[in-house]
Amino acid sequence: MEQEKNKHISDLLYKFTLGILNEEEQKELDEWIIARPSRQRYLQMLSSPQRLQEDYHRRKAIDVEEAISQMKKTIDDREIHTSYRPILLRIAAVFLLFIAGGAFWYHHEQTRVTPPEINEQVRLAMEQSNKKGITKADVVSGKSVEDIISSEERALYHVDDHFAEQLEKANRITTHQDKEFWVTLEDGTLVHLNYNSRLIYPEKFGDRRDVILEGEAYFMVAKDKSRQFVVHTPQGDIKVYGTEFNVNTRNNNRSDIEILSVVLVKGSVSFTPSNGKEQMMSPGQELLVVDDSQNPAQVVVTDVDTTPFVAWNEGKFTFDDWPLERIMQVISRWY
Repeated sequence: MEQEKNKHISDLLYKFTLGILNEEEQKELDEWIIARPSRQRYLQMLSSPQRLQEDYHRRKAIDVEEAISQMKKTIDDREIHTSYRPILLRIAAVFLLFIAGGAFWYHHEQTRVTPPEINEQVRLAMEQSNKKGITKADVVSGKSVEDIISSEERALYHVDDHFAEQLEKANRITTHQDKEFWVTLEDGTLVHLNYNSRLIYPEKFGDRRDVILEGEAYFMVAKDKSRQFVVHTPQGDIKVYGTEFNVNTRNNNRSDIEILSVVLVKGSVSFTPSNGKEQMMSPGQELLVVDDSQNPAQVVVTDVDTTPFVAWNEGKFTFDDWPLERIMQVISRWY
């Protein structure tokens, strides 16, 4: 029984590395991880771009022709009946070509970029937003990091030298009080910016995919196992292992409290506070970071109904259990 269970988990981990888990399998794997926190590190190791690149280069380094030549020489040097030699040579050739083909397939799978699936509701929301004239933003493109973001903000958003190099040519999109904006990034990732929000990103991603967010946005991230996707916020970094999630860095109209909200709809993401350890999330969870002048930052993860977050991405409003004041704030902003 235990052996069958271990084999099943191994199959799930294998599917995870290929990015072919369905929702039920993803939920099962998440439950397995939550049962023992140390498994999170193992899962991160499996999806580490550095590990995948090392594995690929190790496979690629195999010289198939040289290996066949060496195996042929070994067969010739040994006392093997003449009638068996052609068969053994064919087996050796097929085996080594299989390894080379596996290396090629492995590279193709790990470097393949799969755009997010855009359903009809999201497409309709984009069309309606355009028709209503609420799709609008200030767009600055093709500028250097110095023109896009100040040195103080670079420190705030954890922009290291490598990220700064990517921002040699960067774009900045800023929405205002009653506007929203949709943008498709270079890798196919779709970002839905809410009002009073700002997104900074490179014109072209390098070996990493880093963006900066201030405000609120819904991310539908393109799958690319060779390049991690990271959203930088003042409270910490969000590393993407899955596809859809909502991020809100607003302070909820209270100047003395900073709040970061991350709601995971599909897939898997993690959050690493500015001075803390990485924490994994599962679908249907909200992570909150609350930081005020009197208490250190606290990270709290709770289960949440993702319906309102999916709804606003599709151009709808849901007000279940909302106080009237908050409902009127939303309605007055858009109407």
